[in-house]
Amino acid sequence: MPEIDHTYHNAASLRTALLGKEVLRFEAPKFYGAKPSAGGVIEEVRSHKKSIEIIWDDGTVLETQMRMRGSWDLYRDGERWRKPKHRADVVIVVADRIAVCFNAADVDVHRDFDIRRHPNLGSLGPNLRYVNADHEECVDRIMNYQERDETIAGVLLDQRVMIGLGNVYRCELLWACEIHPWAQVGSLKRGECREIVRLAAEYLQSNPHNTPGSAGVLAHGGLAAYGRQGKPCPRCGDLIKVSHHGEAHRVLYWCPGCQVMHQPLMRPNFTPRSEVSFIERDISRGIIHPIEERFYAS
Repeated sequence: MPEIDHTYHNAASLRTALLGKEVLRFEAPKFYGAKPSAGGVIEEVRSHKKSIEIIWDDGTVLETQMRMRGSWDLYRDGERWRKPKHRADVVIVVADRIAVCFNAADVDVHRDFDIRRHPNLGSLGPNLRYVNADHEECVDRIMNYQERDETIAGVLLDQRVMIGLGNVYRCELLWACEIHPWAQVGSLKRGECREIVRLAAEYLQSNPHNTPGSAGVLAHGGLAAYGRQGKPCPRCGDLIKVSHHGEAHRVLYWCPGCQVMHQPLMRPNFTPRSEVSFIERDISRGIIHPIEERFYAS
């Protein structure tokens, strides 16, 4: 269907313009619910039939139903819009682009849902954005986490443990502490948990906007892992990888070269086979199919 093709290409353009960038301004004049805040980082753009979803690093999802007439336009600062500004349904401003949605059939904001992270299942943890937050309580909640085989990457986004972390901080924390993202929380020592919490509070409290975006991490000298897939790790030189993780299928950036503490014995399939470059494959482990053998030999 032509409108589905248009939605797919619209989403592809948004990915190029928005992924990994901090949102400087968000406007949705016709929407009256909770809205994404400035300072968050956009980490995914999904398209499904006639719908486009834009996902922030804290799990906030902006869904726009495009139908027949809806579209997202991209502009540079100062460039003339093709329609009057008062007709815009959504405006997202990043450093070098302005994304504008016109004629959306519906606009909605919600959060990626993971039943294990729902606050109703337990009291919320301390908010590490505040200087008087109880760090030891956060440490206790990690050490006493009920699902001892849960990954530390999953635990860090559980609001029953601590409040304030988005996905940018999660990736940077694990990289800074050299901890494998799939390490089971039950394998961590108290001192390691204490260091994670201390560094998380330092990141969050250094963010001048007090939002879960990247400003605080950037104040520490730039991002080491988040958004740097395929680039050399600034610590060991290995290539940063990206994968999806957890019930909400959130993206996760990590370095296989130096994030090795508590690495699980059984490695999950971190990256879908279709996304792995042939130069990264270990051919010595055997060829799966004769066609693949000819591909490597060519």
